[in-house]
Amino acid sequence: MPTSKEDLIRRGLQPHAIQHNQHRRAEWQDYGHAGLYMVTLCIEGRHGLFGHLVGDIRAPRGSATFPHIVLSDLGRAVQEEELPKICRLYPQIELWQATIMPDHLHLLLYVRERLPEGKRLGHVISSFKGGCSRAWWAKKQTAAYAAGTAVAAVPAVAAVPAASAAVPAVGTAVVVRPSGPPLFERGYHDRVIKRPGMLENVKRYMADNPLRALIRRQLPHLMERRLHLRIGTHDFAAFGALFLLKRAEKEQVFYHRRDKQAGLPTEQTDSYRRERDRQLNEAREGVVLVSPGISKGESLVIHAAIDEGLPVIQLQKEPIAPYWKPELHRFEACASGSLLIMYPWELDQETTDYGRFHRLNELAAEICTSTDAVLLDVGELESR
Repeated sequence: MPTSKEDLIRRGLQPHAIQHNQHRRAEWQDYGHAGLYMVTLCIEGRHGLFGHLVGDIRAPRGSATFPHIVLSDLGRAVQEEELPKICRLYPQIELWQATIMPDHLHLLLYVRERLPEGKRLGHVISSFKGGCSRAWWAKKQTAAYAAGTAVAAVPAVAAVPAASAAVPAVGTAVVVRPSGPPLFERGYHDRVIKRPGMLENVKRYMADNPLRALIRRQLPHLMERRLHLRIGTHDFAAFGALFLLKRAEKEQVFYHRRDKQAGLPTEQTDSYRRERDRQLNEAREGVVLVSPGISKGESLVIHAAIDEGLPVIQLQKEPIAPYWKPELHRFEACASGSLLIMYPWELDQETTDYGRFHRLNELAAEICTSTDAVLLDVGELESR
């Protein structure tokens, strides 16, 4: 598994910056060496070219009606032709899992040994994207000919220059090479999988993509208020963007009030500022920050993340009643899909503020390791 910069420093080694031809979030990761990655590619304009989602969100997992994608011709070409090419062209790579959605796809790639000299993960992805684009252009061209469209009317299809400048006779086939704009958005997003338990979370996240998408489409009110939500063995009330619980990557924001070594409030130390900046950068890449925001250091990170519209799960000691709503600032963050506020019912059993705060941080740590959440009050859910 990949080694972090901090691990190298603890071993007494001085890491050196690795130059990449694209911006990467893990600046100390050598993308030519072995590693495990989740790669996400989005179609330009987020058009649903790979297919459409069908299914029933209440169907049992594994059944024919469980949410899934019905692939288009292009989607099938990507699945059956382009994805296998990755391992054929680069036998050092194993494709562990792939999830194709209408407008994007996720790949779980294991680079088990060093790639050929001069090659990096970016070259692999670029080659795959190019193959998908060519498949798209070819299908557009085929569809145009099937519809009887003249070659000249087919957008983004160029004729191959002939050896002679003579104009072809009527009825002579014109050989064309499909070309056009790229299928995918520029660049891609990768996550280096390096923490224990992260792999299983990522696998579940990828597999449940169709389910989450249909939940948001069929039951948009799931992102509002739920008074009975269970995570593990703990019951919560929640208000806001419930889908954040399903994100594969969540990180707890936890700081003591004082730094024992420096003898200062934690938020006044250089180590805190570095860690705060790291966590906010993680959130900018999609990691959900989880915290009650109790200490000053925690509060500063959580408020900064909310102000910036970054994904946050915030636990609180105030109950979430049937008609409770947060103040305007947090309400707007919930409405935008970047904030979920949670209240654990068991907090009523704690008799002191210290006990409540301590319990909130314990629950925040547990939430970070889970992507499973169950709505308990199904009757109320269906009646609203």
